[in-house]
Amino acid sequence: MSLPETKEKFVPAGVKKRSFICRIILSIALTYFLILALLFLAGSVFSSKIIQAISSYYGPEDASPERFRWFVMAGAALYLSATAGIILISFNRQAGFYLFLAAALIIFSLDLAFFNFDWLRYLIQSGFVFLIGIAHFSKRCYI
Repeated sequence: MSLPETKEKFVPAGVKKRSFICRIILSIALTYFLILALLFLAGSVFSSKIIQAISSYYGPEDASPERFRWFVMAGAALYLSATAGIILISFNRQAGFYLFLAAALIIFSLDLAFFNFDWLRYLIQSGFVFLIGIAHFSKRCYI
């Protein structure tokens, strides 16, 4: 007697696919933070033209090139570290969430300290932190 042949494919236990919503959230967050990081890096290249443009908003004593370069490099480093955290999350590393969270909290605090309050920017960034935090603690984004 022989066993009947089945045409079912057997999937190893414990293997599951990442949800589609998680992929969408991570790709949108990655795009948002990467664009801002690239804008900060472009600001470091074209710093003299940008300093001339923002000198009308701030006093001439505040528009020093050295201060602006430090500001741009710090912003680029923070947004690139948030981007690196999102990339680590997409590679199933749970430490990526904590890197992303630390960078986002520093960005929030520096933004509140030096700039005027902007609802849209805070809603977008806190929304990403909230959604990625839910995905992190529910283990939905990790395979």
